[in-house]
Amino acid sequence: MDFALTVDQQRWRDIARTFAETIIKPDVLRRDRLPTATERIPWDWIREADRQGIRTLGIQKQFGGAECDILTMCLVGEELAVGDLGFAVIMDQCWKMAHLFSEAMNAEQQQRFIPKFVADPEATAAIGITEAGAGSDHQGFYDSPDIDFKTTAVRDGDHYVLNGTKRYVSNGAMAKLYFVVARTDTSKPLRDGGSIFIVPSDTPGFRPGFFHEKSSQRLATNGTFHFENCRVPASNMLQGEGLLGRLRSDYMWGSKAEAAATALGVGRAAYEYALDYAKKRVQGGKPIVELQAVAMMLATMAMKLDAARLQIWKAAWLADRKQPEARALGLLAKVNASETAFECCRLAGEILGGASIMHDHPVEKYLRDASSFLHSDGTNQVCLLRASQAIANNAHGSVFGF
Repeated sequence: MDFALTVDQQRWRDIARTFAETIIKPDVLRRDRLPTATERIPWDWIREADRQGIRTLGIQKQFGGAECDILTMCLVGEELAVGDLGFAVIMDQCWKMAHLFSEAMNAEQQQRFIPKFVADPEATAAIGITEAGAGSDHQGFYDSPDIDFKTTAVRDGDHYVLNGTKRYVSNGAMAKLYFVVARTDTSKPLRDGGSIFIVPSDTPGFRPGFFHEKSSQRLATNGTFHFENCRVPASNMLQGEGLLGRLRSDYMWGSKAEAAATALGVGRAAYEYALDYAKKRVQGGKPIVELQAVAMMLATMAMKLDAARLQIWKAAWLADRKQPEARALGLLAKVNASETAFECCRLAGEILGGASIMHDHPVEKYLRDASSFLHSDGTNQVCLLRASQAIANNAHGSVFGF
């Protein structure tokens, strides 16, 4: 086994680390406390991320992107999340959709949509799946025709007419380009009757609703938006009807690993802050880092973070090679990383004591942010159930090849 990063991976990691240190951290706490979601959208950071190539990290080189592998995006996502989880999520949504750009779009769709997306320094992407009646169950665990998934697409000549509402969508109501899941056949299970449409935000009948106000990932938006007789050309459908069933198995290999990496970043931020605090905080005549109780908490945090990172890297490595084990390991990595991050933030609070809830320190923000990923990108319970299905279907009771 060789855990060495390539020169290019180290370069992108360092770019992201510098971005977090010099651009995000100096102003993130002020921005986090702005009262409305609209005020908090970091358009200037998005433009700077575009200038540095971060926004288009996953776009093919032929269209002006970096075409980085999944492991590189995990490295960059962790570094950005050390600065702010919400901003890392904004970028990661662009990277996830870049997988659809490169693997699910046909050549004509690529020429129509990718150059425009690359040319706009404020363009972000989103995938519209979640609805009022369909949350993590849409990720394939519950898939019967009676699933409460209301958005429909009805064929009308050379167009489809979309009607329905999406909510809680990352980058929702601020993105320029949407991949929207709608039911083209409500008599079939969602995986067979759910299709994906490319919908630019300026399409007539697409109506942004509102940003959800929330306690965590406050610099990222989760939006509600509507389709009201929204006419989308049939040529905007990705690979024909019923693609949803193949979405995660064929095109989103590294999605969970990337999400796990951003969750891990906020746990690492809490660890690094607590370690620095413990070195400077003096009680009983010595820095509290020398107290056994504090030292053990710090060692526990370091142990769990390193273990979670290695699991993410393995999932990403497998995903880059399109190995089937990547799917289940990515799910488990997401669960492990989010729970590790939450525990590290909790332990950071223990180390800071009463100071941890004060706005003088970022620890209360870290804990708020970490809590979101216990339920983001699929609840941890559903992720475990999906992974358990893969384990049960393997003759050896393992999904890892040993």
